[in-house]
Amino acid sequence: MTYARTMLGGIAVATLALVAPATSAAILTLDSITRVNSGTTTVDLTNTGTTDWAYWSTTGTGLASPVVPNNEKLGGTAISGASNVGGTTLRGSASSATTLRYSYTGDGTSPTSAAGVNANGLLFNSDLGTSAVNKGVSVTLAGDTAVTRTANLYFGGFAATGVLTLTLNGATTIVDAPQVFANSSPKGMAVFVISYRPDNVSDVLTASWVATAVTDVTFSHVGIQAVTVQVPEPGTLAVVGVAALGLGRRRRHAGR
Repeated sequence: MTYARTMLGGIAVATLALVAPATSAAILTLDSITRVNSGTTTVDLTNTGTTDWAYWSTTGTGLASPVVPNNEKLGGTAISGASNVGGTTLRGSASSATTLRYSYTGDGTSPTSAAGVNANGLLFNSDLGTSAVNKGVSVTLAGDTAVTRTANLYFGGFAATGVLTLTLNGATTIVDAPQVFANSSPKGMAVFVISYRPDNVSDVLTASWVATAVTDVTFSHVGIQAVTVQVPEPGTLAVVGVAALGLGRRRRHAGR
């Protein structure tokens, strides 16, 4: 608010003017990347997804977009279904696993709790091998104009190079350096930690994960397994390193 002096009949009068606050600019940053290339590591979805979480268990059948998660935070609304980038459908391979497992306590839709869930590989584009180049999967995340949210993207690949592209209206688009995944079992994973805040409530963050090169002409692919969203504690900009996997010390988080 501002004050102004005006003259009324020769008398100085102070008036109060209400000025709308300036709209904050959109925020989008890629804060860290953690690779999990071997062994098995468990992600605590309840801990890292206080605003929302979701994971996809795969199927050998091609599914039309958007593919809804197999389980998600009860009442969560921030994470969309997964969509194909290029190609026609999304699918998976129930006979193949990744290096990550998932646990949640009391906040799942169905079941409400589980420990060490093996999501059976990745949800990936049905175009595989040489046909996988420039194909992949995407997901959108709703934000809050009042607070910055942190999202963890649990993406992986098999015998392929994946590139993450992040777009949010009003913010600079981020194209990450290529992540190379070996022809290995279990499939390697990359955990991307992102901070974002839209400047309009209708704007969403789009995360696109696409294969740019392949080394197996038949089966190469990149895919999605899980996403978490939270509002960090004051003074905490992002969850990094092992904490991104839910292995760090447990902290209190602001809920929805």
